[in-house]
Amino acid sequence: MKVKNPVDLSHPTPCVALLADQVGSRDSNRAQSHTAILNTLPHINQQVPSLDALRVTVGDELQGVYPTLGQALEASYRLRLELAGTVDLRIGLGRGEVVEIDTEHGIQDGSAWYAARDAIGQVASIAQTRGYRAVRTALVNADADEPESPLITPALQLIDSALGRLRTGAAQSLLALIDGHDNQSAAEAAGISPSANSQRIDNNDLRILADAIRAVIALP
Repeated sequence: MKVKNPVDLSHPTPCVALLADQVGSRDSNRAQSHTAILNTLPHINQQVPSLDALRVTVGDELQGVYPTLGQALEASYRLRLELAGTVDLRIGLGRGEVVEIDTEHGIQDGSAWYAARDAIGQVASIAQTRGYRAVRTALVNADADEPESPLITPALQLIDSALGRLRTGAAQSLLALIDGHDNQSAAEAAGISPSANSQRIDNNDLRILADAIRAVIALP
């Protein structure tokens, strides 16, 4: 269902477009995956400011529009962590412009969407390469005259590599760390003891990973 835009996109607006699609969707329980995604989206949209809320479009694809790269990354990481163990997503991010050309049906165009489509294609290609199979995120800037920092791609790939090794429980503990919950409240939410949650954090180096995610979600 189309979510009403909180921002007027009737004119070309600088932004970061996010495309997400499910890895291995043909081999999954599509109904179960779809339900899990729909149940997760309201929480993501409440927590992360957007220009156009994250929503399901065609098939197993999602899209959203964000003011900054950091906010687009935050939405993608929250989505992946909340769906860990249920749905595996690849993320394409495009920095450029978006314009809404059909308000009634929510149809958008713009360089950011073309860049995001290129980015998600890059993820699918890179993840087929030995040594890069955990890559789930790519960023393309539509403006060749303003290239992104050369540090962004390796940083995102390192985070992807670490996320790809996490079990569902560790992903839950990581999300609690990112949200600033103390050990006691995180353990209670997970239904485990504080000692078990601490072990998850230590055994998976989650504090380092949480610091890295906090750094990239602050990017302009």
